[in-house]
Amino acid sequence: MPKKLTKNNEKLLNYIMNEDPVLREGLKNEIQGKSLRQIGDLIVKSDRYRNAFINTVNLIAVTIIDDDEAYNAWETFTEQGEIRFGQSVRELILDLVEAQDYNEHMNSATHFLQTEVPNLMNYFHDLNFQKFYKTTVNVDEISLAFDTESGVYDLIEKVYKNLRKSYMYDRYLVDKYQVQRRLINGTVPSVAITSFDTNDIRENVAILKEYSNNMLFMNNKYNPAGAYRQTPFAKQRTILSTGFEARLSTMVLATSYYKDEAEMRSKLALIDGFANNDWSRLSKLLGDAYTPFTDTEIAKLENVIAMTITDDWFKDYKYIIDNEAEFTNPESKMRNMWLHVWRIFSTSPFEQCICFTKQASGVTSVTVSPSTATVTKGQTLQLSATVVTTGITNKAVEWSVDSTSATDKVTIDQSGVLTVPSDATVTEITVTATSIYDSTVTGTATITVA
Repeated sequence: MPKKLTKNNEKLLNYIMNEDPVLREGLKNEIQGKSLRQIGDLIVKSDRYRNAFINTVNLIAVTIIDDDEAYNAWETFTEQGEIRFGQSVRELILDLVEAQDYNEHMNSATHFLQTEVPNLMNYFHDLNFQKFYKTTVNVDEISLAFDTESGVYDLIEKVYKNLRKSYMYDRYLVDKYQVQRRLINGTVPSVAITSFDTNDIRENVAILKEYSNNMLFMNNKYNPAGAYRQTPFAKQRTILSTGFEARLSTMVLATSYYKDEAEMRSKLALIDGFANNDWSRLSKLLGDAYTPFTDTEIAKLENVIAMTITDDWFKDYKYIIDNEAEFTNPESKMRNMWLHVWRIFSTSPFEQCICFTKQASGVTSVTVSPSTATVTKGQTLQLSATVVTTGITNKAVEWSVDSTSATDKVTIDQSGVLTVPSDATVTEITVTATSIYDSTVTGTATITVA
């Protein structure tokens, strides 16, 4: 756990001298009876001592100084922990098991031998962020560290801030981008509150609370994988724009006699707008992994009011690696220091989530591809669905086969993989993709069994 160090130069110098063997062995006799300024002169005038001093300062800065300014408002719910290099994160979800009728099978001598394959869904979250942050400390800055009572501490803070603050800021940018990209990609269920601007704010809060309440109960509406999930209030988190939260606090909570009942029971988090980001920095940071948003997409994001997710929705993991490095320029004697960061930035396709938008949302059409195909008995066929929407809308579909094929043990999972048993008797299968957002909109394909 990071801890604050004293700002007293004498104690800090004593700690640094004991940490580095070069300083400990080389200066233990020379510093007796000398002032801080005189000790500083000994360190600054020797390349060997100066480099050892800065190397130790860098180690302290990265490992044990807790800098309040290196702050990420989302860290408490996006960070999922540390993993060792070579490990990956695999998310496994078992969907609900179908109930079977006892009386129907009680006299069957063979039914107990039949296997029931569980609907196992999995997703791999892979290493996708390998960056480093670099700063330079020169001789003059080292010399100034010995001029004030807290000079050494201030130098350590400077080293830390130049590296850590940049890293913490970038973490927020990437996590925010993940939210924005999923909203636009249609992998977050949505609720349109088209009268949001004219509603009393209590009405708007009541709508958010209604869907937060709904997430307490088992359902498959609030994740793009269509998995049955439920989330208690203690694991729900509602992300509100700063303006909306300000109105909530002053116009609802501050004026409510029954304050507890007026509050959102999910935990709250703030976002400085769903439609803005540091696009230039993101582009450089993510490279080919960054896809700019169009003006139309930005307009959709501007209408997003809030978003409720679970505390496990973000899948951000930090790799445990040797993350400090340094190099001294042999000409200038300046020292460059690096903070290396290897991470997984990802989100779960199975955890519950829902967004609220002022823009009318809907599903225009669902098209299954291929629309016609032939599959051999005992084989599988991958199908896909293209969903055309308006506004920010969940583009997920629920796959099914016609009742005759289902009776013949033909199955299709929620990723669109059609499986035909080797003993199937059907000659034609009708596959249907039904919009989860609007069950009246469907797409079909006709599959011939060879």
